[in-house]
Amino acid sequence: MAFAPQNSGVGSRGLDFSFVTDTTQRAVLGERMTGIDPYWGGGKFIYLLSNDAVVQGSLVTWDKSFEATLLASTANQGVSVAVAMAAAASGNYFWAFLAGDLVPVAASASVAAGTTFGIGTAGKAGANSAGKQILNAKSVIASTGTVVMANAQTTNGSTILRVQNAAGWFPGVALSGTGIAGGATVSSIASDGRTVTMSAAATATGSVSVTGTYTGFIIAQMNDPFAQGAIT
Repeated sequence: MAFAPQNSGVGSRGLDFSFVTDTTQRAVLGERMTGIDPYWGGGKFIYLLSNDAVVQGSLVTWDKSFEATLLASTANQGVSVAVAMAAAASGNYFWAFLAGDLVPVAASASVAAGTTFGIGTAGKAGANSAGKQILNAKSVIASTGTVVMANAQTTNGSTILRVQNAAGWFPGVALSGTGIAGGATVSSIASDGRTVTMSAAATATGSVSVTGTYTGFIIAQMNDPFAQGAIT
């Protein structure tokens, strides 16, 4: 699955959570695009230059030059916030999520579905607190949320997992099931949406149900979020 671009120079290159960040600039910094995905819904994105160790789902902010850093765990910032679509080393260019239906956000603590959230550790969501709330955003699925893939095909000794449709998974999702190594996570998902690379090789061959758990993430709805400003 991928967000099909609707209005951007990104062209036919779909934007998904396995998107490889750019070492060479491919769009105007600050450019916005919109896209839609059958599972994650609609989204609006911004093109930024990483000036930090951005990871999957990081909360980031940016300056007038569109250089992005992890959102500091500091109260009363009053800055715009976006969510990194993929890991981006300092000096790489990447797309970040600004608004839309569903997006995975890295979290240092789980936040209950249907509630607002704040800044946890730097670049991550956490419990809401005065001066640290992420405004125009809420958690819709907690870190305990799961998506199960039935009839997934494992091969003993291989990191390749074949599924009918990996919708709802993204890099970093924790995996469990018969033949799945303990601690395995999704490393990447091919553009066909059916070929998943795991962080550890399968321990058995078979057709099994594999559970993906959003450990370390929440799923959020956002609409041009920003970190809370001064409180009086």
